[in-house]
Amino acid sequence: MKRILFAVMCLSSVSVAEEDSTWQYHLPDTGVAPSYAAATVISQMGERHGGSKLGMQTFELTLPLSDPRRTSYGNWYINAQLDLRLSLLQAEGNLYLEHDEMYSGSLPITMIRNFASGNRLSVTVAPAVASDFGGTNHFFDVVGGSTYTVKHSDSFSYSVGVGVSPRFATHAVVPMFGFSWQPNEMWDVSLRFYKLSAMYKVNERLAVGPFLSGYNHSWMVNTERGDKIFRFRSLVAGVTGEYDFSRAGQRKRIITASVGSAVATTAQFCNRTADKDAVESHHYKPGIYLSVGVDFRF
Repeated sequence: MKRILFAVMCLSSVSVAEEDSTWQYHLPDTGVAPSYAAATVISQMGERHGGSKLGMQTFELTLPLSDPRRTSYGNWYINAQLDLRLSLLQAEGNLYLEHDEMYSGSLPITMIRNFASGNRLSVTVAPAVASDFGGTNHFFDVVGGSTYTVKHSDSFSYSVGVGVSPRFATHAVVPMFGFSWQPNEMWDVSLRFYKLSAMYKVNERLAVGPFLSGYNHSWMVNTERGDKIFRFRSLVAGVTGEYDFSRAGQRKRIITASVGSAVATTAQFCNRTADKDAVESHHYKPGIYLSVGVDFRF
């Protein structure tokens, strides 16, 4: 699949007509240039009841492989992208990691069907890897999910669906729910990807507001006990801001910045068996959370 996607990247557009459907492919006008980049820092935190410390810096990058507004098959629009992440961990004391650098990568391909009612169906499949690459095996997974979004009114919509992660998640299949509500012209309250936020529109370009979010990562790592899943889970609360710096006639270009606290954080080594039992757990005191990013994906 990777070879096919990279071969397709070299093409500017492809159109193949069939009897009942049409296939069209286009790259974004900017080509395969980064459409999203972010850096996140969680300060080093002391363990609540133990002798370890843990901090983390994460760097994320997204490269678009298709323009979902112009890439389609029949009535389905198609989005494809390459997501890359590097996480640098600072572990001290009795939390021992063979390697401090964690690598993640995925190739999500999403098919989107829009309906006349304003509702939308999306289906995603993503080959993914997550590992310290320190001699580990079993770091490949195929994750995915599907959501159906209902446009209840111009000011309220909600979505329901399922997420699938056979190898790394505690539960292979989990339900998902989200919503977007605009009670008036100044506020936008939403739940997206386990992030609850309430954004106040200061002006046409700037919005700020509080948020509550889960910040979770999992990797396959090498330990003295063999390959284990290392799982990082944190509940983050804070304030975020979004500034749209796009010019007239351009799509949204947003700078984001967030500051807050990692209120509760857990790090676990888990078996890679079906039950994902934890063989070692650490719970940490609050730490400082900082994140900045730039987003061209609109």
